[in-house]
Amino acid sequence: MVNLEKVIEGLEMVDDITDCYYNPETDEIFLSNIGEVENLSEDELDEIFEKSIILPTQYEINEYQIMVDFIEKIDNLEVKNNLQRLIQGKGAFRRFKDYCLEMNIIQDWYDFKEQKYREIAINWCEQNELKYKK
Repeated sequence: MVNLEKVIEGLEMVDDITDCYYNPETDEIFLSNIGEVENLSEDELDEIFEKSIILPTQYEINEYQIMVDFIEKIDNLEVKNNLQRLIQGKGAFRRFKDYCLEMNIIQDWYDFKEQKYREIAINWCEQNELKYKK
């Protein structure tokens, strides 16, 4: 049985260079660069990856879309409009977070993002026919 919190932690580690995997035999989450970290041979790496399931990638998670979805839920029209403007172009994530801090809605953002990651983790478990515990 997969611990959903472990999967969510794995999703949070994913970036544009590193993917995350789950090994159902060992119930471990690990990063795609495990060979560099653990000094494993190519055969050992092949065996680990053959038995493992990749977690959603950065592109499947789509944190930008999560920001857009969060903005849509905001009632304050001024805050909503400012955030929609701030997420355009390079540096969108930093401007978004800075403004959320300034407007004292950063905890709302973190809660919303955590819920979205939980939904992604549950969908991933179900797609891979893995039982999970919350």
